[in-house]
Amino acid sequence: MYKKLILSCMAVAAFAAFVLPATASAATATDPEHVKVGASITSKNTGNAIFMRTDGVTPEVTCSTIHATGSVTKNSEGVFSATISTFNFSGTAPLNPHNGLNECTSSSIGSSFITVANLPLTITTVAPGDNFYLFGKNGGKVKFIIGSTVIGECEYEATNPAISGTYTTSVTTVFTPSNTQAGSGSKLIRGGFFCPTSAQLFMSFNFQTTNGVEIGIS
Repeated sequence: MYKKLILSCMAVAAFAAFVLPATASAATATDPEHVKVGASITSKNTGNAIFMRTDGVTPEVTCSTIHATGSVTKNSEGVFSATISTFNFSGTAPLNPHNGLNECTSSSIGSSFITVANLPLTITTVAPGDNFYLFGKNGGKVKFIIGSTVIGECEYEATNPAISGTYTTSVTTVFTPSNTQAGSGSKLIRGGFFCPTSAQLFMSFNFQTTNGVEIGIS
């Protein structure tokens, strides 16, 4: 594979965050080698972000938009890392009065808000390879809350030390958490009887500079 994007949010990130053109003809992408430590970045999702039931195919909550912001903390020696300071999920349901975002949709638990509970997240690639990892605050497990008027608040914690996945590189670099219990699985740690006992995440996203230029490789 061509030279890897030394990047992956927590993070998010994603919940998540992110420069000179890679080539003269690639005006819509930037070369990650030129993304400096301290640079501000933001995320853009590809398709919906879906929290799945344990079977890995049945949607529990569907969000149309994720928006994460952060800054680069490392970009050398084949590794890209960033701190994700905000990671928001929103959808097409009515506004939630507490966070001012449109809620995500669900056929089973009603329109829902989703909050990452332990920001900032940290997202990092590993070298060599195409893998990335998303950690919670201070390197802990990612935690998030799903809440609705039907079931109240349900808090989840990642099953494994980090949410993991792979990234692909072309004009832009797309990060995809593994939609399995081993990759993005989480377990219920707080909530009532009607809270789903576990969930896993299906989504893909890339990172951009704050002026909207997508980060890719030549």
